[in-house]
Amino acid sequence: MALDAETQAFLNLSEAELAPWTAARAAEHGLTPPPEVLPNVIDNVALLQAQTRLFVDAMGEAAGQASEPFQP
Repeated sequence: MALDAETQAFLNLSEAELAPWTAARAAEHGLTPPPEVLPNVIDNVALLQAQTRLFVDAMGEAAGQASEPFQP
């Protein structure tokens, strides 16, 4: 299953990279989550990442393919 570069980069984030990435993405969109809420936002993004991995893997297996970067 071919993935776009942004999705692949999101899936490649390590656990340690997820918190700074989440804060940077929020800032890019003009959002500043309150400090007391930010850990929950990061947890939700980690869950989204795990669900995305599961979905991509399942779709690739269903199609008989491994995930790969999208090549336009």
